Amino acid sequence: MATAFLVPAVAGSIGCAIVVAVTRAMATVPVDFKPFHPAAYVPLTVVAAAAGLAGWLAVRRRATRPATTLRSLASAVVALSFVPDVLLGITGFLPGTTWPGVAGLMVMHLVIAAVAVASYARFFPAPAARTQP
Repeated sequence: MATAFLVPAVAGSIGCAIVVAVTRAMATVPVDFKPFHPAAYVPLTVVAAAAGLAGWLAVRRRATRPATTLRSLASAVVALSFVPDVLLGITGFLPGTTWPGVAGLMVMHLVIAAVAVASYARFFPAPAARTQP
C-alpha cells in the first residue's frame, strides 16, 4: 500500500515541478505566485495522493461496478479541482496571479491525477464488476 501512495506523491511532485518550470519558461508568472512554490504544491500533492488512495480503495471495496465508478469519479474530481483555479484567475486573490499561472495549476492537477490513477490501477486494479457473496 505504501508504494501505491508514494508513487503518486513523489512522481506527482516531480511532475508539478516540471509543469512550473515549463510554465515559467513559456509565460510570465511572477516569482511571488505562491502556488508555484514547492512549499505549496508538494504538501498538497501528498494530501491528494493519500485522499485519492483512500477514495480508490473505498470505491473498489463498495461499488457494484468499481471500474466504471472510479472512471466517472476520477473525472469528476479532476473537473471540480479546476473550480478554485478558475476562481483564482477571476478574482486574482493571490499576489502574482496570471492566467498562464492558473493554466499551469490546472495542468498540475491533470499530472497528479494521471500519475495517481495509474499507480492505484497498477497496485489495486478495479474489477469491472464485483461479485456478490
